[in-house]
Amino acid sequence: MPRPRLIVLVLTAALTIVFVLMLSGRALIGQAPPNVLDRDAVTAVMEGPSGLEEVQLSEDLVRKHPFIYAGIHLDKIYELNLNSRTFTADGEIWLEWLPEVEALLQKHGHKPADLIALANRIEMWDSTFEPSTDAPRELSGGRRQQLFHFSSRFYDDEVDFRRDPFDILRLPVIVELKPLWTSQKYADLRLLPEPNEGNLVGELGTLSGYQLESASFTPYLRRTSNRRGTWYRPHLSQVRLEVVYQSNLWPGIVNWVIPLMIINSIVLMAPSVEGTLSDVRLAIPSTALLTLIFLQQSYHSSLPKLPYTTFLDDLFTASYLIAMALFGLFTWGYNAYTSAADDQKLKTMRQINRADQRFQIISALALVLTALISWGSR
Repeated sequence: MPRPRLIVLVLTAALTIVFVLMLSGRALIGQAPPNVLDRDAVTAVMEGPSGLEEVQLSEDLVRKHPFIYAGIHLDKIYELNLNSRTFTADGEIWLEWLPEVEALLQKHGHKPADLIALANRIEMWDSTFEPSTDAPRELSGGRRQQLFHFSSRFYDDEVDFRRDPFDILRLPVIVELKPLWTSQKYADLRLLPEPNEGNLVGELGTLSGYQLESASFTPYLRRTSNRRGTWYRPHLSQVRLEVVYQSNLWPGIVNWVIPLMIINSIVLMAPSVEGTLSDVRLAIPSTALLTLIFLQQSYHSSLPKLPYTTFLDDLFTASYLIAMALFGLFTWGYNAYTSAADDQKLKTMRQINRADQRFQIISALALVLTALISWGSR
């Protein structure tokens, strides 16, 4: 086998192995150790696992459990900070309950304002959550209603940047029953979204750089991870408003994808430079590597620290490997041409040019394959 073809095959094999490890190794990071029988495992078997369980609304649920209808409207969302995974929201929450729930409130000596808490609220010193009136409003049929105004900073526990810069942003506002007597082992009080919910997000609920896709108000049961001083781990009812935003595609393409593709285009065109111009050829991949490093650092300055790589990170990694492999190919070509005898230099140059053409095709295919596999695996 001619030596140039062997060099290209070796570089191709190295690129392929690294790409496969890069794309498949993501699943190995953070893998849990084998299950071991311990106290937490026994508790999970006896009491069930901690976490959220979505509640399916039905007539049977309403008939068997005392419940409180909850409604919400976000007037505006602002001050989004992706690094701290926080945002600020202003709006109203209202509760509506039947006489049987009013009897439970009087029995336990709680006001309606003591019933709920904004579970993912942070920075309490700079937030408000207060009822609009001192006493609940009486409705027909013995029902009562209480309206609350809130303005607070919230933590986003569902942020996901795996497809960044083309990510979907989910901003939650979680309303949860606070007293332990409302849990499943006692009153089993349920917090449910009102049947005729209107517009959940107001006109000021837009975010710069994102498009509002949808909003949902869904009931859940949350089993706590500890017993909170009781003889069991409480089930607490909550309703979760989730506002979904889709990042604008064009800014992500212009700001990150096009600059990255320009650098890769220059790298892939570099083998077309005549093989005798070794100084020019060797300078291209090294300059491209430095440019890629600075571009990726600028990209990550707008993101929090992540335990996984994003879609754009995978493209950066593939670009690094292609530039490094190109530098190795140019080094081999320069050494082969310099060490060749005078009567063999023309033949050697043809071999170098053929190797360069193969490398261009293989690298372009590897870059496209990386993009497809990375996007499809997320």
